[in-house]
Amino acid sequence: PGLSRAPRGVARGGEMRRGFLGAAPPKRAETPPEPRGDPEDGLGFDRAFERALLAQEDRRAHREASSSLSDETTLGVTLRSSAANAASLDGALTRHWPHGHVIVPSADGHADNLMLMLHGRGDVPAPFAKLARSMALPRTCCVALQGPHPIPFVDDGRAWFTFMDQESFEPIDGSDPSDTRRVDSLDRVVTRLANLIDALTDAHSTAHSTAAPTPTWPRSRVHLFGFSDGGTVALTVAMRAHKEGKGRLGGCATVCAALLSEQIRTLHEEGDDGSSGDDGSSGAPTPVTLTAGESDRVVSVSSVRETAEVLIDVNPGHVASVHAVPGKGHAMVGGERGEGEMRHLMGFWSLTL
Repeated sequence: PGLSRAPRGVARGGEMRRGFLGAAPPKRAETPPEPRGDPEDGLGFDRAFERALLAQEDRRAHREASSSLSDETTLGVTLRSSAANAASLDGALTRHWPHGHVIVPSADGHADNLMLMLHGRGDVPAPFAKLARSMALPRTCCVALQGPHPIPFVDDGRAWFTFMDQESFEPIDGSDPSDTRRVDSLDRVVTRLANLIDALTDAHSTAHSTAAPTPTWPRSRVHLFGFSDGGTVALTVAMRAHKEGKGRLGGCATVCAALLSEQIRTLHEEGDDGSSGDDGSSGAPTPVTLTAGESDRVVSVSSVRETAEVLIDVNPGHVASVHAVPGKGHAMVGGERGEGEMRHLMGFWSLTL
């Protein structure tokens, strides 16, 4: 009887099962209309953020126009109407991410962009796949990935990294600097996800294969979207890609997610000794937007804001914004307060997809 309930800390991603708010897809060639509203009132974008993001997108478009990567054969467009290539993508995902996934093809038949969706702790990919169908983002193939770790006493629910002691089931809160279990586990899953992205962005990896070639995308066309722990993974993947000089991804959007306290502490320490500053050699970092619930008791809005601040501090010029939702707790987009949050996310994607 004592083992019939989930251990403490498991519910971090469980709110996702409540469902989602459908929203009209953004128009590819248009940006959200003015006025934006005050950035402090939880409505719209900070104008400085939008200007920085648009400038970054202009630079990306210019590079793509002058690069061979802008060729039609490398934009993932072979996935538009080919069942064989869709099956090939499924095979590539199974090889490089054997933990499970759900593919949601673009509703308009084009796949210029790829969005990897990462669920919260204790959840599965199906609700995110449902959200992808509801959003119907233009020219975008969505893949909802499943976390690699099963959770004790939770049917089907998965986790992305270690979050509790295996013997006592007590949550790991990151307060002990000598306890690296959580961040080490995060590092391992980020490595695996980065390898998956490498496989899906290397146009030459299957060029000589006898099997159907895997559709590939430029890195700047790969987007990340994560909730709770899945958002922590997404932020870390984007941050590491820039640090390793692999080039920016298309964008990273998170809901109720922040970097771990261990990561923030390390980044502050590196900043203090001058070892983490960006010298510009890696190019522009991946643009990031984070939404947060002002009543979230799992991932506080202050930790979300601190995450955005540290990303900017480590990489001056980094594009990162926070959208706080009054009265919202730890939950995915949806419910009575979800309309403004979804509008914010759609605005971000209208500028980055």
